Amino acid sequence: MGNCPFCQNRIQEVVFDDTRNFMALYNIAPIFPGHSLIVPRRHVQSVMELTTPEFEELMDFTRRVTVDLLDVFKANAFNWTLQDREAAGQTLAHLHVHIVLRFPNDLPDPGDWYPLVKQNYGEILDSAHRPHLADKDMQTIVHRLRHRTGFKGE
Repeated sequence: MGNCPFCQNRIQEVVFDDTRNFMALYNIAPIFPGHSLIVPRRHVQSVMELTTPEFEELMDFTRRVTVDLLDVFKANAFNWTLQDREAAGQTLAHLHVHIVLRFPNDLPDPGDWYPLVKQNYGEILDSAHRPHLADKDMQTIVHRLRHRTGFKGE
């Protein structure tokens, strides 16, 4: 928890924030346009640490954010990914769900997603290994998403 970027308020890309327990962030290094994260406000590493009401809220919020992302980015498919603890490839010890929008022909075969993740041994999901968005591009996207939901920002 000491240097967790989610807990230290070093994350400025909040785009959806209408629940008591969770927020949605736009990924600074998106795999595909729309790639966002659902993050609990309190520091938990595992989905198993959530209460049943929190788990239900997580699923509902993730679904609602996904619906908005699909609309804003004109996508019609998505992957949800959650690496729970280090052995599963979790690189940041704070629970987060990736919403990765999918587009026609984004990969040669849609099923290539799984070999791509396996080949990169999780690096594709670790933003440290992907090019980061320029600040101006991030602000443009965040503004567009906030406008869609009416979220005013922090």
